[in-house]
This record gives sequence, C-alpha cells and structure tokens, in this order.
Amino acid sequence: MQFEVGRRIIGLLSTFRSHAKPASAELMQRLLGVSGSFRKKNGRHELKSQGLAYCSFHTAELSIPVELAQRNAGRRLARFDLVRSQVESRSVLDLGCNSGAMLFQLSNLGIKSGLGIEYDQDKVDLARDIAELSELRHLEFRQADIDRLDVAGLGKFDIVLALAVEAHVMEPDKLLQLLADVTRGTLYFEGNGGCDIRASAKKLLELGFAGVEQLGVCDDDARPSNNNRPLLKAWKAASLVT
Repeated sequence: MQFEVGRRIIGLLSTFRSHAKPASAELMQRLLGVSGSFRKKNGRHELKSQGLAYCSFHTAELSIPVELAQRNAGRRLARFDLVRSQVESRSVLDLGCNSGAMLFQLSNLGIKSGLGIEYDQDKVDLARDIAELSELRHLEFRQADIDRLDVAGLGKFDIVLALAVEAHVMEPDKLLQLLADVTRGTLYFEGNGGCDIRASAKKLLELGFAGVEQLGVCDDDARPSNNNRPLLKAWKAASLVT
C-alpha cells in the first residue's frame, strides 16, 4: 500500500512539473523542501509524511492538490464553517501560518486582508513569493516568535486562526491571553493531540469571550492517527464585532 501511494505521489508531481509554469514549478519545489519540519517548543518537529506539502491550497497561479499535502485546507475551513458569508470583507490573522496555505485558501472567499505569522524565515519568504506571484497584495507574512507577540504589535482582527500551535509555545496560557487580546470577532482554535480543550474553552471565557463551542476533532490529515486534534470556536460579544 505504501509503495503504491509513493508511486501515485511521484506521478502527480511529474504531471504538475510538466504542466506548470517555470515560476510555479520552482515554488512547488521550494514548498516541498520547507514542509518537512517546523519549530516546536524544544527543537524541531520532523513530519512523518516527508516529500509532501504541509497543507493543500489553491491560488490563481499555484495549486497544491490534497494528494500532495498532509493536510487539507478546504476541509479545515469546512470543519469551522468558514464559508464566504462568514469571511468576506473581514480581516484575518493566522498565528503559526507555516507557508501560508490557510490564508491562500481564504483569499478565494473574499477576505479583506490577511496577516500570517511564522517562526521559520524560509516559510515566510516562500509565502511572500507565492502571494506576489498570485497577486494577492492584501496578504502579508511576517517572521516572529509567537511567545514574544502582543496586541500592540499585531492589532485586532475579525477572524483569528490558531491551528495546532498551543503545544509548541513556551507558555500556553500566554497564548490564550494573546488570542483574547487580538480577536475582535471570532477565534478558530485547534489544539494539538492531548490538548485539554475543555480547560482551554473555560480559560477563553474567563478572558472575555462571550461564547465557546467545541467542535470535536479534526479530520483533514492524510494520516488518520493525526486526526486527534480538538477544535473549538470562540466569539466576542456582538457589540465588539465589526
């Protein structure tokens, strides 16, 4: 089975490279190169699925199909019910954005602006280049350490994504405080495996969110054993949403 999957991936890559524009093919190659690991609390996390993009996405100039990615951006949005009516003309912050897949996917739904924060500079550089090639000028990507961020340096956003980052920061409670500070509208939160999502939900309510809804666990990862990350959304009072 694993051999057949490998053959299929190689075939898909060959087809992509033979049909893609040179600039897109070069970005695809870089994407595969940076997707194998990311920073964790102490050191680096090496993904078991090597040779794949971390997450699928689609732009006018570069599309990463789900078959070539570990995670499915479209499915991630669907689990949170993030459809056009929920995101159009709104500002979005993605903390721990990797190479920008979620913001690229959201750009198809008419968001007003997007800011992605990522620790690895090579992923930031790549996300910027994909955005430039795709003429997504309303998207911005910055290199930063989430543990060192505050609302003064970020501002407030209508939609905040914090997906699978809570186990990789030094102070999870400080992360929750940051999320409360920067969220003007709705927070979409994915814990890592083993996250106490009930405790996180309780803490978010204490920090000023008006409501929290737990959404079960994710189902967008190509490795079934990784679909154990708990999901929730939390929202501020309607009077605080613009």
